[in-house]
Amino acid sequence: MFRLNFLVALLFAVCSVNAFTAPGRQIARPTVLRMSDQEPVERGVSVDQDGKSNVWAIEPKVEVESKSSEEKTTSALIAVGGLAVFGVIAAGVLTNLPDPNQF
Repeated sequence: MFRLNFLVALLFAVCSVNAFTAPGRQIARPTVLRMSDQEPVERGVSVDQDGKSNVWAIEPKVEVESKSSEEKTTSALIAVGGLAVFGVIAAGVLTNLPDPNQF
């Protein structure tokens, strides 16, 4: 028993040796990621004739819901009904499984 414990401890020590060493030297190659070569257009800023900066807010697009409350209620009822049917089927299958002690 002592021999087995010693071998397991030795195997663990050999496998974890690399955890305490410095990583090897890696050659890093700098890469520059660009979406396009064009300069970005700054929205919401302009300069008038006098050279003064004008900054204004850009409102985010508003998303309009396309489903009515009746459609949402119908979808929720269908989901709850599907879950209930699944539960009934699962309960029926699980109660009719054969007894594992029988084999």
